[in-house]
Amino acid sequence: MPGERQETLLRIIDLCDTVRMRGLDPFDVEVREFFDRLRELLPKLRKHEEFYLDIQAVLGLADVVFQQGEWIKHKSSLLYLDPLLITLKLHALPPKDLAGVLARAWHPIVQLESLSPHGIKEAQGYWTNLPPLEERWRGLETTEVLTGEIGRRELARLGITTEEDFAAVLDRTWRDLKDAAGVRGALSYWDFISKRSFEETVALAWLVSFLVTYGYATLELKPLEEEILLKPLAKPRKLERVATFSVPIAISRAEWLQRRKEHG
Repeated sequence: MPGERQETLLRIIDLCDTVRMRGLDPFDVEVREFFDRLRELLPKLRKHEEFYLDIQAVLGLADVVFQQGEWIKHKSSLLYLDPLLITLKLHALPPKDLAGVLARAWHPIVQLESLSPHGIKEAQGYWTNLPPLEERWRGLETTEVLTGEIGRRELARLGITTEEDFAAVLDRTWRDLKDAAGVRGALSYWDFISKRSFEETVALAWLVSFLVTYGYATLELKPLEEEILLKPLAKPRKLERVATFSVPIAISRAEWLQRRKEHG
C-alpha cells in the first residue's frame, strides 16, 4: 500500500538523521538490510513524492556509510584497538608470555578499613536509643499485600485444574496458533491474542508466553515496522537446545481498546 511504503521510507530517513544529528553509533544501522528493503520497494513506487523519499533514504544511508568511515579514521588516529583484535592476540600468546604481561601489569592495592573508637561509641548510642520496632511502625500508613500462587478459581476459568490440564490447554493453544498462521508460518502477535474481552486477551497472552518459553513458538521483533511476529514451530524444541531471552510486552486496557477500535 502507498501509505506503508511512504512510512517505511520515512523511518529509514529518520534513523539516518538520528545518526547524523544525535550521535547514534553508525554501526548500529543495518545499512545492507535497509538497501535491500529499498531495492524491494523501488519497483512499487508510483508517485513523485515516493521517488523523492527514496532518494532521501539512499542519501541518508550513504551518509551513514560515510559516518562509519569517519568513525574508523578517528579511532585509527587514536591508535584504537578493536576488542576482537585484542582477543585474537591474547589467544596467540603462549602461557609464559601471558604470565609475564600479568606480572608487569599487576599492581595490587591493599586497603584496610576499621572503625575508630569514636565511631563504635556513636553506633552503640544509636542502637541503644533506637525506639522499639512497634513504636517506629506506629503512625505509618501500611497496606497488607498478600502474595502466593494463582488461585484455583482463576485457573478453573482457563479450564486448568491439574498439571495435565495445563499441558492440554497449552497444546490446544499451540494448535490454534498453527491454524491461524497457516501456510505463512507466522502472524501478528497482537492479531492472535486480541479477543472480545480484555480478560480473555490477557489470559491468551499469558499462555503464549509459555509457548515461547517452552519452545512451542518463537517471537520475531521488527523494530522498523513496529511489529511483533509470532511463529509456531512444527514441533516443540528441547529446552536445553534453545537459547531463550525475555521480551517484556505490556498489555494495558487502553491499548487493547485502541486496537479494538482500529481493527473493528
